[in-house]
Formats: sequence, C-alpha cells, structure tokens
Amino acid sequence: MIKSKFLFLLLIILLLLVSMKLVPSFRDRVLAFSNNIKTAYLTSSSDLKNKYNAYIDQANKIELLEKKVKELEPKALLADSLSKKLKKLLKETNLNYHHESLYLVRTLSFEKLGNYTKLWLDFKAFDKDKIYGLLYKGFVAGIVKQKDGLPLAILELDPEVALSAYIGEFKAQGVVFGNNTNLIVKYIQKTSIVKVGDEVVTSGKDGIFIQGVKIGRVVEIKERELYNEAVVKPYIIPTKASYFYAIDPDIKTSIN
Repeated sequence: MIKSKFLFLLLIILLLLVSMKLVPSFRDRVLAFSNNIKTAYLTSSSDLKNKYNAYIDQANKIELLEKKVKELEPKALLADSLSKKLKKLLKETNLNYHHESLYLVRTLSFEKLGNYTKLWLDFKAFDKDKIYGLLYKGFVAGIVKQKDGLPLAILELDPEVALSAYIGEFKAQGVVFGNNTNLIVKYIQKTSIVKVGDEVVTSGKDGIFIQGVKIGRVVEIKERELYNEAVVKPYIIPTKASYFYAIDPDIKTSIN
C-alpha cells in the first residue's frame, strides 16, 4: 500500500513537470507563486529582524538610562538638601539693608543642655578681643563674646546681656537687660516721655551695636524710686535659629 502511494505521488510530480514544460502559463504561475512566497518570507524575516534589533536597542537605552538615574539620584538628593538649606538661610538672614560690618555666622550647639540662650558659633572672622552685636532677620538677637577663646552667642533674653537703647520718638535713653522671659529697660529718667507701644532700638553708645537696630516694643511701664523701667517684648526670640549676622563693633556707621 505504501508502494502504491509512492507511485501515485511520483506520477503527480511527473505530470507537473511535463505540464510546466508543455504549458508555459502554468509554469509561470507556479514560479510566480513560489517567488511570492519567497518574497513574503524575506520581507517578514527582515521585519522581524528590524523589530528585534529595535527592541534590543531600546532595552539597551532603558538600561543605560536606569544606570544614569541611579548615578544622579544621590546628586539630586544633595541638590535638594542644599536647596532647602539655602531657602532656610535666606529666610533666617532676611535683612532690609546690607553693611560691610556684617558677618554671616552659623550655630553649632547649645553651650549647655537645658540652657537655650547660649550657643557656640561657627564664626571664621571672630576676634576674641571684641564683643559683637548679633542680628536675626534684621533684629537684635543678642551679643557674641569669647569663652575659652571661642565665639559664644548670648541671646537677648539672657541676664548677661546689657545693651544701650533709645525708646520712642523722643529717644529716651536706657539700658536693656534680659530676664529669661522679657527684656527690661532700666535707668530711664523720670522726666523722659515713654509710653506703651513705643519702639526700642539700639543707641550705639555701648560700642557693641550700631545705632538704630530694632529690639522690640514697650508693653508695660514700671515706676521706680529713682528711675523708671519699661518691660519690652522682643521682636524675635531666635532660640531655634541656624544662622545669624554678627556686627563688627569697630564699624560705627548708623543704620536708618
């Protein structure tokens, strides 16, 4: 039976060969059909190869981009951190004037735990023989002086701070002291005109601050036997500040 199938297939092939030789049109159709199949195969093969190459190229680019992202990620985090620090610096050092006597300084740590009015500073130009005025956002923040040869910021509410000041439009004179809660202006002459709401500014007569730096406003007047006193609410209490400006006491120009 297998032999008969083989003979039948052989007969068909012979008939096709004879037909191709005897009937040109049939032969041409067979050849055209064969060529179409070859062309379709080659085209499909080329398209598949191009798509494969494109896929490999895209995969390589994705891998390269992923590597670059990983390389740039730490730099992006650093840039973001620096941006936040810069914004904080600009916010904390907001001044409405500039002066050649100002030094930008940075806080390092509290002198002692539990005492928030004394801070160690990073102050490159510090001269241990000077006492500097300290500014925060353009207002009086305290003073800077040496301790063990290092710059120590003493904020305005600390009792160790004493500053010469003017009060109100008539510039009544007094000395500002800290009491850990508010500021107290002492030694105000009885004849001086001082009222609640008056602004208190530095007079520049103590050799620490230049004249005209804002301190706060009077919230209470207290009469004493020889002099009057004024309780002053400071404009700022910078216990959480990261940056300050220190004023060189050798510069005597006033700020108005």
